Amino acid sequence: MAPKAQSTVKAAIAPAAVVVPTVSVHGSGNADTPKVADTAADQPHMLKKQEMVERVVKATGAKKKDVKLILEASLGVLGDALSAGEVLNIPPLGKMKVNRQKTEGGSDVLILKLRRPGAKTSLNNQSKEGLAAKSDKD
Repeated sequence: MAPKAQSTVKAAIAPAAVVVPTVSVHGSGNADTPKVADTAADQPHMLKKQEMVERVVKATGAKKKDVKLILEASLGVLGDALSAGEVLNIPPLGKMKVNRQKTEGGSDVLILKLRRPGAKTSLNNQSKEGLAAKSDKD
């Protein structure tokens, strides 16, 4: 009997169920978390894929190779959907849509609008307070 030939196809096997804790790694006050630049001359921190993989591994406790596969697939799906002009509604990230799109140097440039839930600015609060004070005087 001849030995069986090994298959050269690698299958990406994801766990049947992944439980993601409702923990935010952003703004947790961790020393490992990069901080936004204090002055206008400094550039803000750029989150790259490798660091994002590490943060997801830390937040979920999943294996790094599994996180990398899932993250790469997810980012590819998001990029394709945005290029196709689809509106994305992905809690807790928010609602995202393409505002403008152009081709520059052989690359697609997408100008996105992202609306995040629960974001309250001091300008909105000041405007509401001003309107309330004005209506009290009337």
